[in-house]
This record gives sequence, C-alpha cells and structure tokens, in this order.
Amino acid sequence: MDKIDSRTLPVAALNERRRRAVKAYRAGGWKALDVERPGRPQGTGRTLTAEQEREVQRLIRDRTPDQLKMIYALWSRQAVAELILNR
Repeated sequence: MDKIDSRTLPVAALNERRRRAVKAYRAGGWKALDVERPGRPQGTGRTLTAEQEREVQRLIRDRTPDQLKMIYALWSRQAVAELILNR
C-alpha cells in the first residue's frame, strides 16, 4: 500500500492543509494541532476482570463449543457471549 506523501500533493492541497492548521492554531493554540489516539480510552467499558478474561481466552483456545456442550460448531460472537453468561 502506498503512503500519501505531502510532496506528491498538488500545491492547492498543500495550501489548504496549511490554512486549516493556521485556523486550528488560532482557535486553540498548539494543543489544537496535537493528534490524539482515536476511540475510547484503552481498558474502559470492560465487564470482565482480567482473570475472567484469561479464563475465557483459555477455554476458547483449548476447546471447541461442542466440547463444552454448546449448540455451536465454531466460535462466534454469540457463542462467546453465551460462554461468558454460563460461566
């Protein structure tokens, strides 16, 4: 996959990027130009403890759903959810 390099952009596109950067800087200073990691913070929204997560991962890795007397042949999102509820 090719990376987009600013050197290959047309002059009009470069000028537009510069205008946006100046506008953001005027609105919020250097902080407005900082790039942050997208999405929610890592580790938030979890419902299982670390030990519970390790147990579920071990079960998924070592067994198939039918070995655990579940109706599924392969692991799916629904099968994992049911495994968590049953444990």
